[in-house]
Amino acid sequence: MSTPPGHLSATEIRVWQAYRRGERLDLSTGVPADDDPRLGAGWGPDRTIRAQVLAQVLLQPPEAEPGHSTALRITGARVVGPLELGSARLDVYLSMIGCRFEDEILLNVASIRTVNLRGCVLTALHGRNMRVDGDLVLHGCEVANGVRIPDARIDNDLRLDDCVIGPDRHGGALHAKGLQVGADSSLDNTVFAGQVTLYGGRFGGRVTLYGSTVERPGQLAMDLGRITVEHSLHLSVGFTATGSIRLNDARLGGGLVLSRAVVCANPGEQLTMWRVVAEGLHMALARPPRGRIVLAGATIGTLTDAPDTWPAPGDLVLAGTRYTTLRSEGPITVDRRIDWVERGTAEYTPQPYDQLAGAYRAAGEDDQARTVLLAKQRRRRAGLGPAGRLWGHVQDLAIGYGYRPARAFGWLVALIAVGTAVFAVDPPAPLKPGEAPHWNPFWYTLDLLLPVVTLGQDSAWKPTGAGQWLAYTLILLGWVLAGAAAAGAGRVLNRA
Repeated sequence: MSTPPGHLSATEIRVWQAYRRGERLDLSTGVPADDDPRLGAGWGPDRTIRAQVLAQVLLQPPEAEPGHSTALRITGARVVGPLELGSARLDVYLSMIGCRFEDEILLNVASIRTVNLRGCVLTALHGRNMRVDGDLVLHGCEVANGVRIPDARIDNDLRLDDCVIGPDRHGGALHAKGLQVGADSSLDNTVFAGQVTLYGGRFGGRVTLYGSTVERPGQLAMDLGRITVEHSLHLSVGFTATGSIRLNDARLGGGLVLSRAVVCANPGEQLTMWRVVAEGLHMALARPPRGRIVLAGATIGTLTDAPDTWPAPGDLVLAGTRYTTLRSEGPITVDRRIDWVERGTAEYTPQPYDQLAGAYRAAGEDDQARTVLLAKQRRRRAGLGPAGRLWGHVQDLAIGYGYRPARAFGWLVALIAVGTAVFAVDPPAPLKPGEAPHWNPFWYTLDLLLPVVTLGQDSAWKPTGAGQWLAYTLILLGWVLAGAAAAGAGRVLNRA
């Protein structure tokens, strides 16, 4: 069909003709105040197009003029009525710039080449099960009642940049459950005044929300559970979420970046990352969190944080978290790392301590690893019965649970010095005069301290009075040191 239908207005005829040539129809005046689509409710007939006419052009397209390819490219138009393109197959490029849509755009189950909306004002965009062979672009747009594209497929890029998107009747600004995007997804510098749902989505490139804001106070602001991102997910560089974020069971090939972001800034908000699998996690928030961060069961390659990244005790959950490498944007001592683990475990569990010690060992910092394991034993001791706590204190004091072996040597030297000095002043009498070996207070003290092993000294002499009590004390302490050393050696060998 090359002749426009007779019911079209003069402006709509121009749309028909521009479509046949693939040219852009520019209805703007060139005066910014007059071309602002937010003020376009009063635009007259020369800038008004019925949505049903656009649908007719797309669904029953006119023939292309010779030497041209068809496309719908319009600038500065006011579109009245809902644009209904549901279930349509449109092999056409759709581009609208600075336009005002008084009603919804409906693309449910539609197939289209590319959708490019720039600087437009929309009531809502619906694209359930939509397929876009190229890009879906909303740049600098205002959408009053949300974007709903669940189970849609976009073969190339998704771009929702510099937009303001309000909530639908369910409170959702972007509802894209099950969305599939073949390449990158850019949702940068956009205000989402409602929930963002990407649950179960699959993304072939990066997903970024640089500088964006998600506002849903006191409720779930972002549902990113079970998403798969081949590269990285960036909630960073000015990103702000008011409300909770859920990332449970997400799979992130390039990692999750929360750098200079504001999340969990208010009490009651949560960032949950149950069982997340990510190549890396970069947690360096713009302000200390006041909400709850759950990292339980996560598997992470490199975990990078900052000194003020993590919330207060009771608001951090680390049980079952695994990571290969641990880094920090600022200096963090091993004591602060231990405090981090203790804040993240309301009850004693060995795994977070073992994980932290393993990260230190992998970095070649064995002293820090031993310090972590010593803290682990002290935490464990607090939950034992009286006898267990007493024996734990003995092991701690004697050899630091085996992680401070130099303590045993120090105790041995001190006890030998005391025994040698006392027995040098008050030597014991021989049991069998004439058969006793040459008296030596040092070897006698050492023989008392060493269990099992005998040097032939302690059985040859008979101490009395205070010397007798000292001898018994040295024997007892020798057994205590030996027992503590054996327990500590077994623990170190087993890397407990």
